[in-house]
Amino acid sequence: MEVRCKHCRKDLFNEASVELLTSHGEIKRSLMDVGCITNNPEPCSYISIDRMPGWIEQVVNQESWTKGRLHCSHCNNRIGSFNFINVLRCDCNKFVTHPIRIINSKVDIVYDTK
Repeated sequence: MEVRCKHCRKDLFNEASVELLTSHGEIKRSLMDVGCITNNPEPCSYISIDRMPGWIEQVVNQESWTKGRLHCSHCNNRIGSFNFINVLRCDCNKFVTHPIRIINSKVDIVYDTK
């Protein structure tokens, strides 16, 4: 899987261990895999704290593990956010989402077809 900024088309996560998750904490297997069947106006993907890329960890550390926005490390276009203060739930209200959120419309997600 490759994740690229939709604005500058550069790779955002070059670490092989980074996996995008659904709102229910499952590994995303396709673009249509959102996890929740409720109508979410802005579909998102999530990243586990244990597998966040180094540049995201730097941003989170700068904000003292509170909350903030994520911007592309190449062009500074906003691609998501993080929130370690409030517990956020999935739209179905059954699952707690991971605190690092990537907005699907701001990135290109290319799945390996092998």
